Amino acid sequence: MMRLSRTIVFLAASCMLLAPLCQAQATALTPQQQLIKDVAYNELMDRERDSFWCYDIDQKMGPKSYEKRQVETQEGPIFRILEENGKPLSDSESRREQSRLEHLLDSPGALARNREDHEQDEERMQRLVKLMPDAFLYEQDGQPSGDIVTFRFRPNPDFDPPNYEARVFHGMAGTIEINQRLKRFVAMHGTVIERIDFGYGLLGYVDKGGRFEIHREQVGPNRWKTDLVDVHVSGRVILFKSVSKDHHEVRTDFQPVPTDISLNDAKRLLDQSASPSEAELHGGSKFR
Repeated sequence: MMRLSRTIVFLAASCMLLAPLCQAQATALTPQQQLIKDVAYNELMDRERDSFWCYDIDQKMGPKSYEKRQVETQEGPIFRILEENGKPLSDSESRREQSRLEHLLDSPGALARNREDHEQDEERMQRLVKLMPDAFLYEQDGQPSGDIVTFRFRPNPDFDPPNYEARVFHGMAGTIEINQRLKRFVAMHGTVIERIDFGYGLLGYVDKGGRFEIHREQVGPNRWKTDLVDVHVSGRVILFKSVSKDHHEVRTDFQPVPTDISLNDAKRLLDQSASPSEAELHGGSKFR
């Protein structure tokens, strides 16, 4: 009996000593996953730094297209439409756009909704970036091209999506491009590989075959901005309030603006983008 007790004690002690080693082996990351984890960390750190920009937007949503100028502020981004369906705005359309901007700046409720929508999109993006190392399995696709390495990704069967947005994200497969020297995200091309239902389709769904593409551009030594968003999905669920189900958006001419830029100064930048004469009428701009 004493010999059996000693054996049990020895086995228990061995299990306690080996448990951390087994756990470490079980949770060891592949080199690809470690790189993705480092990239996700850098992207999240970048989003925590104050950095505001103005830029041009060429946007297509369904059958309509727009040319816009957008300025980022602490109250969220504000924009001005310059062209619609390939044509400059008429005088009456310009006045209507001017009135829309003035109402936005003069309405605390409209500003609060603008800021809340932007913050929700940012928070949702941060949650999805955090999921990247665990939600997918990665395999290198060909040889690196300079600093750029491409991975194929597919859903990780061991990952349990915590919410509906994670289920949509996890239901995709495709390729991801990484700058392995800077450890920054460059591009992602994904396709929904199976229909995704919520509440047996009663609460929402995303059809199989939906696709998306995102591209990032380095605009400063440590600053990257999204310069392409291309989304084509069908269903009753969309993740981002600022993105439609049939959405193509190219962003160019990134220019930094002060992080404490006021809404009035941001609006003057937009007025200037509409026409020099209108900028003078509304007070000019000291940033461009």
